[in-house]
Amino acid sequence: MDDQFRPGPRPTPRPARRGVAVLVSALALTVTGTLAACSPETGAPAGAPSPAADQKDGTPGEVWSTGLNGDGQLGRPRNDVDVALGPVVAGQGRHLTDVVAVAAGDRHSLALTKQGRVMAWGANANGQLGNGTGKPSFAPVAVRAPGGASELQDVTAIAASGGLSMALRRNGSVVTWGSNGHGQRGSGSRKSSKFPTLVRSATGRGALTGVTAIAAGDHNGLALLRGGAVVAWGSNRAGLLGDGGGRDRGLPGPVRGAGGSGRLAGVAQISVGSKHVLARLGDGRVLTWGANDRGQLGDGTGRPRTVPGAVADPGGGGLDEVTFVAAGGKHNYAVHRDGTVLAWGDNANGQLGNGTTKPAPRPVHVAGTHTESLRGVSRMGAGQGYGVAVLVGGSALTWGVASKGQLGSGNRVARTRPGPLVAAKGARISTITNLAAGARHLLLLVRPRGTE
Repeated sequence: MDDQFRPGPRPTPRPARRGVAVLVSALALTVTGTLAACSPETGAPAGAPSPAADQKDGTPGEVWSTGLNGDGQLGRPRNDVDVALGPVVAGQGRHLTDVVAVAAGDRHSLALTKQGRVMAWGANANGQLGNGTGKPSFAPVAVRAPGGASELQDVTAIAASGGLSMALRRNGSVVTWGSNGHGQRGSGSRKSSKFPTLVRSATGRGALTGVTAIAAGDHNGLALLRGGAVVAWGSNRAGLLGDGGGRDRGLPGPVRGAGGSGRLAGVAQISVGSKHVLARLGDGRVLTWGANDRGQLGDGTGRPRTVPGAVADPGGGGLDEVTFVAAGGKHNYAVHRDGTVLAWGDNANGQLGNGTTKPAPRPVHVAGTHTESLRGVSRMGAGQGYGVAVLVGGSALTWGVASKGQLGSGNRVARTRPGPLVAAKGARISTITNLAAGARHLLLLVRPRGTE
């Protein structure tokens, strides 16, 4: 559920607090061009490298975090809430480094290392850290392989949402751990295991294979297959599985095509919200299905849909020329090929970034900090009631709810337009290469200084 803090009038800008360094002082809004960035949870555009290359920006970095920290999801044992960015600490004061991708759930976090290992920290009541203990951890711990005898290895992509964690392995199989009340671990059973388990095939005989990208929802999982087909499993509330029905499924099954015809194909990227799903096609169109009570399907109707249907554009036609999508709790973002961002759905906390708190059942443009439209965006993240954009130059902006410090703005004041992040204790942040927006905490992957 979104934090229902409703911002008042936009406050007069004030200088950053003492002891806090501004991360982005000005927005470079003149950068445009075709973008083909992808998120660690979703997939690759048509013709792009494999998910492994997708998640790995080329230079391993270190992880910084901000927001809610009640279960240690920020990776440092101090405040319950941090309003400014600080480093994840791997032990003995060392920063967590050699990381190529990050993922964030409700109260836990994941990091993929350049060696193909997965580290996890935060809440662990449902086994979402994958280390077999059930105990929370403020410091990163290694995720174990199925059976627990060794560490999980050969991972190329990770995803997390709610209490669920997922990993894609180099051989095209998928491993899951954490919550399983709706069969979201894809094992064919709702029984819990303290160690990771394999997602099985549709028949339950053998592992699901041929997977090129993964996406996690709070209660379901999706996988993008070679050729652009999508399979889904877990909760089918509000039609999340896209199969035209409403029954939960413990094993992967195909998502139907647009309007329920045939099977969905030609998909380049998938992203899952609270109770809805986005699929970006290789031709730049966007399909959605699931709940629509806040306009999150972007078709202007407010009616739920159990099979995929098209998102409208601001003029009422079909949205196209999209290079990247991100689904939040009940809102979404789409990066256009010109580097602008469109948003739709719930806006109670200003998460659409257009300077208002009015919901939008059709896409609207995200505003710039001081301009009509945000530009130069390479990738997006969407949490519960907030958004984050990484710009082509490697800086970042956030907007929406800030009650748990998730905007990293140095305060807990919501904002309805993009604004800068700050780093604690005068720290200086270099190029941001990737991100993960959890429910109420944010992770950023930062390139080490001296490697730009």
